[in-house]
Amino acid sequence: MENKIPEQVIICLDTSRSMFRRDYEQSRFNSSINAIKTLVSERLSSDNSRFGIVTFSNAARKVLDFTNSEPEILNALESLHIKGCSALGDALGLSIKMIIEELRKLVESMPKILIISDGNYTKTAIDPLKMARLAQGLNIKIDTFRLGEVSHLNILKRLTDLTNGTYYYINDLETLKESSIAFANSNVVPKSTTYKSPIENPSFLRKIAANLLRVRDLTKSMEQKLKQIRGVANYKKCSICFSDVDPHTKGSFYLTGRYCPNCQAPFHIHCLAGWADSQDDTLLKRSGTVRCPHCFYLLKIPTEVTQAQKLKILSGSRTVTSLDSKNIEEFTVDKIEAHRLGVQARYNACPVCNTIFEKDQDIIKCPKCETLYHYEECFPKLHDGTCRNCGSRLIYKK
Repeated sequence: MENKIPEQVIICLDTSRSMFRRDYEQSRFNSSINAIKTLVSERLSSDNSRFGIVTFSNAARKVLDFTNSEPEILNALESLHIKGCSALGDALGLSIKMIIEELRKLVESMPKILIISDGNYTKTAIDPLKMARLAQGLNIKIDTFRLGEVSHLNILKRLTDLTNGTYYYINDLETLKESSIAFANSNVVPKSTTYKSPIENPSFLRKIAANLLRVRDLTKSMEQKLKQIRGVANYKKCSICFSDVDPHTKGSFYLTGRYCPNCQAPFHIHCLAGWADSQDDTLLKRSGTVRCPHCFYLLKIPTEVTQAQKLKILSGSRTVTSLDSKNIEEFTVDKIEAHRLGVQARYNACPVCNTIFEKDQDIIKCPKCETLYHYEECFPKLHDGTCRNCGSRLIYKK
């Protein structure tokens, strides 16, 4: 039995002048449009994937935001035309930005970028390979349809190799059609396969979470919107404590107040952090992120707040009485090679240095909360072996 995993796909289409060449029965551009129609129709007939469209010529342009409406996609394709050069790097940057914006919402589909191009690109301030490395760090695969002759750089192949994507080598219309159908069915997995969303990785969450806006960051239109929704008098009052004065610092809202960049709901940063700590989602707690209480947009808790909370926990562990110390759980631990933990190590980051684990590194694993630490560099930095996540004492015996 097989299963299909829904995806969020950005179709990144080259609309530069070189795509006008007629080395196929139709031009490269028209052949690409027909291929997109085929793969969209094939994919949407069987799952809930959503497509966005970005084109690139002299500059990158968002043509269509994510949708699963086939008529909308077809109408958008009919409006495209060829002109100018080929800003591939700009298009990748825009595509990644659109995917991040979508993942900040309550969306758990796998992200993917499909580039359809002849591989001839214009050098701009944004390097395609740099964008591919960014996509790799965000678990975004880049697949490519390469039309026409292969250049000596073969940039499209390099992009897929960096992100573990699929490179489709296309030299005629029949191959193009076959590649379209193959891409449409590329999300088919065995029924027994466990789907793991990329947003289950704490370090990934921290990377894509949006920064809160300060009072001075608000644009005039945002201020006007807030005044209309909340009234002129209270648009600088926290939505959690309903006061303009921060109950933790006793300072004004201008100092510690922030706004959700999606719905502009106002919060004191300490109130939002306290609200986040009261929730049951351990993944969000470990990543230092929180969902906006109003619109559920993924937000990054400011570093100064999370660090203060950790210091408070650690300082508390240093001053416990001998009676309290009896209640602290102790575990004897041993080092483990990262590759033996598989996806558990691959989808986590060390809370001491906030970096991921290499497969040949030794790791210390907390038996209680399963937090992982680099054995050589980071575990010795724990105060008295105290786990930064659950407070257990980890004892390593050589």
